[in-house]
Amino acid sequence: MLDLKFPKSLDNKTQGFVYEELMDSIKKGSKLSIISAYFSIYAYDKLRKYLDKIDNLNFIYKDPNFNKNFNKESREYYIDYNDLFNGNYEIKLKNQMTQSSISKDCSNWIKNKVNIKSFKNPNQAQPRMICVDNGDDSNIAITGSVDFTPAGLGLSPSSREDSNLCIYGKEFTKASFEVFERLWNNNDLLKDVKEDVLKQMESMYKENSVEFIYFLSLYNIFSNDLDSLNEDNIIRKGNKLKESQIWNKLYKFQEDAVIGIIDKIEKYNGCILQIV
Repeated sequence: MLDLKFPKSLDNKTQGFVYEELMDSIKKGSKLSIISAYFSIYAYDKLRKYLDKIDNLNFIYKDPNFNKNFNKESREYYIDYNDLFNGNYEIKLKNQMTQSSISKDCSNWIKNKVNIKSFKNPNQAQPRMICVDNGDDSNIAITGSVDFTPAGLGLSPSSREDSNLCIYGKEFTKASFEVFERLWNNNDLLKDVKEDVLKQMESMYKENSVEFIYFLSLYNIFSNDLDSLNEDNIIRKGNKLKESQIWNKLYKFQEDAVIGIIDKIEKYNGCILQIV
């Protein structure tokens, strides 16, 4: 029988850190239950020593943005629906250029040990939580503002004002586990999104052709200018380009390309033209 501990406040600053409680409680075979607004691959990376030995994790995205925005193009590998990357600190981690290997490792971990669901509709009253079930009095339940990110776990500096309560022991955490299980099994409220997450993560570590990287780079450099091309502004008055035989033989997409080339030469004093 373990000595039971009094409930503890965790603010990830001066009154305790979420990650310390997780490191103390996670054992080989632990079962985790998490409700969070975010899922960060960097949170996994920093705690992989502990998370790799769990039996399984059931994860619920608190907000349903995942479902609404999955088909939108993700920019700079950000997932608009509850980020796999989140916050300024994680931008610094991105700049270390390790996201590919971390994403691949995290993806394998998810395939083997994680189930992921998301709310179908907003539920502002739903709190976040992280519960660790060891089947004994080493169980813990953390509820409040906790998120599965480096900042939300207290692993990184943050301007967040977190307020969490950690309770200990099998009997005292029982109610939290029951709340999670009722929610997890409610198919009217939740939908399975594990395959969607894995599909998006695959785009972070799969090998891309040089040509793909080239065109993606061009798109990100010039995408904001695509709707701003105005023939009247680009082709100067008196220019007889449109009266030439060559112009009249062009298809519409070729005309657009010519306009774009002229615009870039005017702006940047040069242009790269690739003929395929």
